[in-house]
Amino acid sequence: MLWPYFTGEERTPSEAASRDAGDLTGTVLFDQTWRLALPVGATRDHPAANPFGPGSVPLHEATAFPLALVVDADRDVLHDRIVDYVARFKAAGKPVDLVVFAGQGHGFFVFEPWGEASDELIRVIRRFVHGGL
Repeated sequence: MLWPYFTGEERTPSEAASRDAGDLTGTVLFDQTWRLALPVGATRDHPAANPFGPGSVPLHEATAFPLALVVDADRDVLHDRIVDYVARFKAAGKPVDLVVFAGQGHGFFVFEPWGEASDELIRVIRRFVHGGL
């Protein structure tokens, strides 16, 4: 998963810090995306948006979960939520690997596709596809 795009009604510290980022990677745009994607009247705690919200299936009921790669960036508005997502899956005994790109923001590979971090991202994905990390 490249930057799991989850949300929730309660803000994480990284979301609260970037509320007025004024760019394409802040919570204002993310909130609008979820308003357009969710059923009318649904909140950001809808199970499609918040896998740990009040209406979501508990992790211990999730069966046959294959090894997953989750990619994050430490300057991502979603960083705290992604780290929590991985921690909960690991605590439930689900096989998941987390790779965090230091000094990068959400979707850095889109904004700098030929940069060093983007090259490393491709290497990480290739290693995972060909046998795990």
